[in-house]
Amino acid sequence: MKNKKGQIAIEYIIFISVLLLFFQAIVYPNINFSENVITDIYNATQTKQSIEKLAEGISSFSSSSGYGTRSVYFYLPNNGEFKGCVQGGGVTNLSYSVQLSQQNPKPSYISSCDVNALCNFKRKIYIGKANITCTAVGPGFNGYLKITKEEDGDIIVEP
Repeated sequence: MKNKKGQIAIEYIIFISVLLLFFQAIVYPNINFSENVITDIYNATQTKQSIEKLAEGISSFSSSSGYGTRSVYFYLPNNGEFKGCVQGGGVTNLSYSVQLSQQNPKPSYISSCDVNALCNFKRKIYIGKANITCTAVGPGFNGYLKITKEEDGDIIVEP
């Protein structure tokens, strides 16, 4: 009778070991991959929403009469960066980038990004003939950006 109890204990230990190896080899990498994908999507979405809010603020202020200053709350996650404004041909591009995780295998949505998973984006705004100057804001910015419209219609965006 004692031999059967010992055999059951050894079989139980082997069964638990196989389950732990399965978890470590199959389940844990999938959890890690999913966590990275969710974090990347969240950070890219937060960065895009902040840029959209800034673009709407600049567009509405540039089309209004008069001059002055407005503040826009602006948040960037630690892997998002506002690179500034590029103007040309009546169109202004708000340039920004998002650094994605370095996971392997790479998901299909980052195929347009460079080898280091740095994705560069642009948001077009139309402000007419006014000139615009934007100060770049680095990763992890959390505060207000000041949009100033001068008497001649030029726009300055700065922290």
